[in-house]
Amino acid sequence: MRVVGCVVRQLRKEIAVQSVEISTIAHATDNLEKVQTGLRFILPDPLKDREIFIRRYLQGHHGNPIVTFDAKLTRPGEVGEFVKHFIVRLSSTERRKIERDLELHSDEDGNLYIRIDKQQAFRGIVQLSEEDPIRVRMKFSRFHGEPRDLMKNALELE
Repeated sequence: MRVVGCVVRQLRKEIAVQSVEISTIAHATDNLEKVQTGLRFILPDPLKDREIFIRRYLQGHHGNPIVTFDAKLTRPGEVGEFVKHFIVRLSSTERRKIERDLELHSDEDGNLYIRIDKQQAFRGIVQLSEEDPIRVRMKFSRFHGEPRDLMKNALELE
């Protein structure tokens, strides 16, 4: 049996991430170019120039236009590059907050959920936010250890 995923090793710690999902919603009041700039900021260089986001054009409850942006990374190299790139952009304070409240940011299936401020990402800042976020879900592999331990290791990447 072949295990698909990515293992990043740093100082004998394993961070085993199988996949990453990134998504956000652009409301009628959002500038789509700014939303795309914010999404590109959280991507590592090899992915910035590729069209990895699927756009869906929807209509809101009151007839207002809504655009969703969704991407899923499953190739080991892409997943590893994203995890390293994204985690190091979180401040140490933000990482400690996620680790302290890990039960709020994870589930029993080995998923780590991080929501960052869409407006701040446009400005080149990765900051936690629950309102109008870019959502990042990292799926950790159970084949490489206890997911919560792997999540803590990932949050210690430098």
